[in-house]
Amino acid sequence: MTGHSSWEEQRFLYPHDIRDKFPIWEREFNIEPFKYERSRLPFRLTNEDRLWRKQWLQDQVLAVNEPKYVPNLHKIHKNPVRYRWMVFWDSIFNRLRPVVGNTTSSMLRQTVPKLLLIQLGIWSWIYMVLYHKQDWEKWGGYQVYGYKGKFVANVSPWKTLDSTDYVDRGFKARTTNRWSEHKY
Repeated sequence: MTGHSSWEEQRFLYPHDIRDKFPIWEREFNIEPFKYERSRLPFRLTNEDRLWRKQWLQDQVLAVNEPKYVPNLHKIHKNPVRYRWMVFWDSIFNRLRPVVGNTTSSMLRQTVPKLLLIQLGIWSWIYMVLYHKQDWEKWGGYQVYGYKGKFVANVSPWKTLDSTDYVDRGFKARTTNRWSEHKY
């Protein structure tokens, strides 16, 4: 078995991580040559490999004017609605920054808008459930059953139901079209 290393060497050469279990398209894409120190041992590295790694390390050093600031770059990558939403909240929390500090302002900037959207969603759902109940006149809506109480003394448990009592949705309680030709 020339050219192959034992499983003990493989364990040190390529340490296993939880990310090794991810699909290949979600794994970290690292281009560093000879990332692990074990693979940079003298008898494993050739002079050409050493020059390659040296050049790669020199390429990682940033120049004096890097990273370059490109004005309005953040506008390009966001759609207009998201950009206006971002500018609105940034303006509010930038005014708040001198009062509460950088860390607190950044934390609030990330959490408050999300919590407000969640609250708005919950309020919208409650509104729909309360005011758009399922009715015989329209398609859709929410079917809401009320709480009848733990002990209901006035309701007999063996009430006989007519065939028209099932899924009534308020049809018998209507106020219009009550004459005989509209009966079913």
